[in-house]
Amino acid sequence: KHLNDALLESQVEGGAWLNKLEVGKKLEVKTQNRTYTIEKREDGLYISGHPKYCPEPTKVTIPGSTFGGSSIRVGFIGRGLYMEINFPNGKVVTTSKIEDVQELE
Repeated sequence: KHLNDALLESQVEGGAWLNKLEVGKKLEVKTQNRTYTIEKREDGLYISGHPKYCPEPTKVTIPGSTFGGSSIRVGFIGRGLYMEINFPNGKVVTTSKIEDVQELE
């Protein structure tokens, strides 16, 4: 699969831009293995949903999503992609494939 095909597919399949998420809003990101909640707070992004890495909301940076390789869609969490999460302790986690992204009310 070419990168352009993957880019087009992810745009069609949908997702969310992290820079457009307002303070106080949350995203629910369902992957093949887990459901994560990402919350935008005044001081950054917080994620929860993984029993080992983030059972409680944990401040992280989320560079974006990858296609399973080194190309990253910066600032975008998209269906069919793999979310990359950087934890404060230096751990980098790439999730299983994203199945759904929803903004929570």
